[in-house]
Amino acid sequence: MSVPSAAEVEHADWPTLQRMCESLGLNPKGRSGVVRMRVLDHVRRRIRPESWRAGRDHMAALLTRLGYPNLSEDLWESTIRLDAPAPWVGLGQAQVAGGFLSEAAKSFDRAAQMGDRSALLHRAEALGAGGDYDRAIAACESYLADRPGNLRALGMKADFLARSGFKEEAARVLLAAADAHPEAPFLRSSAGTSFLKAGRPEVALEAFGLPKLADAPEIEGAINHGVALLVLGRTREAVDIFQKAIEADPDRVEALNNLAVAQLQLGQPELAAANLARAAKGVDSARIRLNLAKVAPNPAPRPRAKKPAARKKPKP
Repeated sequence: MSVPSAAEVEHADWPTLQRMCESLGLNPKGRSGVVRMRVLDHVRRRIRPESWRAGRDHMAALLTRLGYPNLSEDLWESTIRLDAPAPWVGLGQAQVAGGFLSEAAKSFDRAAQMGDRSALLHRAEALGAGGDYDRAIAACESYLADRPGNLRALGMKADFLARSGFKEEAARVLLAAADAHPEAPFLRSSAGTSFLKAGRPEVALEAFGLPKLADAPEIEGAINHGVALLVLGRTREAVDIFQKAIEADPDRVEALNNLAVAQLQLGQPELAAANLARAAKGVDSARIRLNLAKVAPNPAPRPRAKKPAARKKPKP
């Protein structure tokens, strides 16, 4: 009789358990729990778990991570089948690691044609790495056609738009992502910052919304919110936001610098100089030193000490 499995022993009734003991040469007498444990111990000693061996796909993925893309490509090519898109994705990643971006895009395209829609985003990354932002954006849009609210695809599209010079369009994509994902509040500050960089401070204010100062990304968004107010001439509101940001994180030198600029616009050069000096202690920045030089009074030159008069030598 073959050795039963542990599941069969666990669910065997009492007569079946006794027959198992007799066939295995074990003592069938005793309580049912003791007999069952006796059979289970015998089964555990006889059954050896099969050792795991890495397949070619596992080794190929590991070689890509270890920095051997050429060896990885050979292994991936040996695992390619007509009904599996995963090897094409792995082959494309190895080709990206090896610098063969156009071949990688073709591999990802093949995987997408076989039904793996996520390969479109891999294809977009390969195209973007090669500087082909138009086709990278098109790949993101193809993916978003089926999944319009996918956060990764929206973020990639916004990144490619910003790299290609369309900063305002990138900001609008981030704003759409923020509307689709209210659980990610950092998206609004990212969209507002993008609008600010695109020269649209009034739209940036709408994107920022009410400033929050719970963590570092929100503090950075609040600082950019204050910059937008400063650009629009709403200096006192900007001062209020900068002060709250400094209260939340006293070491934010950009908040100190921006607060000093706002105070200088309000005619408060002493406060501005104090905040700039405080910021200069935190980080060595040419911009902060330049602002400090503009507001800090030049120190008066120290008077030179008079040389003692030369003593006349006594005549003989």
